Amino acid sequence: MSLEKIELSAPPDVEEHGGVEILRLFICNGALTLSMQRAFEQPEMWGRLLAELAMQVAQVYAHETPMTAEEALAELRIALETGLDRVSFDQPPIN
Repeated sequence: MSLEKIELSAPPDVEEHGGVEILRLFICNGALTLSMQRAFEQPEMWGRLLAELAMQVAQVYAHETPMTAEEALAELRIALETGLDRVSFDQPPIN
């Protein structure tokens, strides 16, 4: 496995207008690792952010695969609901 760290560039509008990075995700040794800041006063905003993220991920799949955005979003919704049903706060938090 490569020890190289591969990072994405900031979006063009952030390069032009600035912005605040609130979440950084990596896959490391087959597992998700992240750093984040709370960023919002209410957790509801994170729910809205996750919905926006799911929509954009679905659009990427529609653009890069034969799948439609609607099909991708349906699969994302199932996986998210399944994952949330398995949440346990007994485990240590993600890095």
